[in-house]
Amino acid sequence: MSVKRKKKKVYLNVVFTLVLTYLIIKLIDNYQYFFGMLDFLIGLLMPFVIAFVLAYIFNPIIKFFENKFKAKRGASLFIAYGGLIAVLLAILFMTLPVIIESIIDIVNHAPTYFTETEKFLINFSRHLENIDVATMQEIWNKISNMLPNLSSLFVGSIGEIFKKTFSFGKFIFNLVLAFIICFYILLEKEKIFDFLKKVVYVALGDKKASFVLTVSRDLNENVGKYFTGKIFDSIIVGVLSGIGLFVLKSKYALLFGTLMGLMNMIPYFGPAIGMAPVILINLFSDPKIALFSLIYLLVVQQVEVAFIEPKVVGGQLGLSPFLTILAVTVGGGFFGIPGMILSTPIMGVLKVYITEYVETKSQEINMSNFDNPKDQNNNQE
Repeated sequence: MSVKRKKKKVYLNVVFTLVLTYLIIKLIDNYQYFFGMLDFLIGLLMPFVIAFVLAYIFNPIIKFFENKFKAKRGASLFIAYGGLIAVLLAILFMTLPVIIESIIDIVNHAPTYFTETEKFLINFSRHLENIDVATMQEIWNKISNMLPNLSSLFVGSIGEIFKKTFSFGKFIFNLVLAFIICFYILLEKEKIFDFLKKVVYVALGDKKASFVLTVSRDLNENVGKYFTGKIFDSIIVGVLSGIGLFVLKSKYALLFGTLMGLMNMIPYFGPAIGMAPVILINLFSDPKIALFSLIYLLVVQQVEVAFIEPKVVGGQLGLSPFLTILAVTVGGGFFGIPGMILSTPIMGVLKVYITEYVETKSQEINMSNFDNPKDQNNNQE
């Protein structure tokens, strides 16, 4: 009987290998169709990703109303949604006209900014003994010719990430659908989680299901805490940036302060993306303000990293810069800005369990055999 089982197992492995090989060959031959379908599936999942982001925003608010005022789930949701709509409308009425006016002004004065910057560079060259005006003019002409190429390169590198998130009508549709999905997720989250828990136990068995649920629970807690804290952290950074830029008489202080707050949600790349337009626009109008703005924003970022984030967000996730950049890049490539925001805490939790698994397995193996090959050879002799 055991021989038959072994033969059956061998046959199944051969069949599985053949089927897998066939699928890989078909995948290589039809890779364009496959990636097209993958992109289509990611587009379908985008509202759910945004819904989970919104759920992490609303969940602490709903818990507050339920615990503090003993409000029912439905009432808490309506209060939270109504409060958010009221706050957004108030912010839009107060800031949207100024922001739109700032954007229009930037577009209209772009040629002037280039001209004034060129004059500044030419005047600056007169104070240098080894560089004459003609040389400076030639350098500026080369820089001006390179600007379109640099702009295209920049747009090409991050354009796809923003395209996945902000595609006009598609983005509005995904956002509205995400709010609806988020509402029902929070309304019946206990029922949903209980059903998913049963599915995991039925599909994986007790031991594996317990592990999966433990990882999921830790993932949910860490993402929730990180995301909620990061929102408050970004609000503080946005307010500090806006106030500082206003004091420094930077152009479009409100617009740039809002931008810095939003971009602060994205690790590593976000602050750099937020600073770029601040420096460039002020450089065209007043290089001194551009320099002071850069120094001030760098100070704000250092204060945020050293003091604000540890207090508001909590302890760091223990991720190296490499893993953080990898997580942000992969998350942004698949799910746009929501993916960039969620990818870091998810990677942090996965790293903890992967590290724990590797350490456990390494202890089961006699590592001394690898650390002391000479002793191993002597024992064999």
